[in-house]
Amino acid sequence: MRPIHWWFFWWEEIIPSLYRVVAVGVGAVITATALALIAGTGWVVASLLATVGWIVLAILQDRDQRVHLDVNDEFQALLRDRADPALARAGFVFNLAQGPCRARSDRSDTFLYEADNPAEGCIDLWIRRHRSGGPMEVSVDGRPLERLVVSHGHPQLAARVTRAERPADDVTALVAAFALVLPELSR
Repeated sequence: MRPIHWWFFWWEEIIPSLYRVVAVGVGAVITATALALIAGTGWVVASLLATVGWIVLAILQDRDQRVHLDVNDEFQALLRDRADPALARAGFVFNLAQGPCRARSDRSDTFLYEADNPAEGCIDLWIRRHRSGGPMEVSVDGRPLERLVVSHGHPQLAARVTRAERPADDVTALVAAFALVLPELSR
C-alpha cells in the first residue's frame, strides 16, 4: 500500500480539499490510457475498469489511513506517572493517547490534556513525540511550550523539550517545563 499512500498524500499536498477525487481521476486516466494502449482494450472498457479500480484503491487507502498503531507504552506510562500530578495541580486532565497513523510516515504519538478555565474556556495541552527520537512538539493553549519556557529564562530546557530522545529523559524535561509555565497559566 505504500505507493498508493504516497499517491494520495502527494495529491493531498497539492489540493487538500479535493485530493481524493483528483487522485482517483488522474490515476484512472493514466491507468485507462495504459490499458487501452498496452492491452488493446477499448477506451470505454479501459475507462470503466480504471475508474472502478481507483475507487477501490481510494477506499482501501482511506481505511488503512484510519488505523492507528499502539502508543509507545513506556513513554505513556512515564508521562502518566510523573507528569499527571503536576498537570492535575494546574487543572489539566488526561484526555487522549493516540499512536501514529499506520499509513503515514510520521511515527509520532499524540497525547492530549485539557483544563477548564472559567475566563478562557477549555485549554488544550498537546504533546506530539516521535517514537524513535527526533522532534517533540508540545503546545499549551496553542502556544509552543519552548517559547513559554524561554520567556522564563531557560533556553536549554526550551531546546530540550523539542527533542525526543529517551522516554524517561523526555518526561523529566517536560515535567520541569510544566513546573515553570503552568502556575502562570492557572492564574
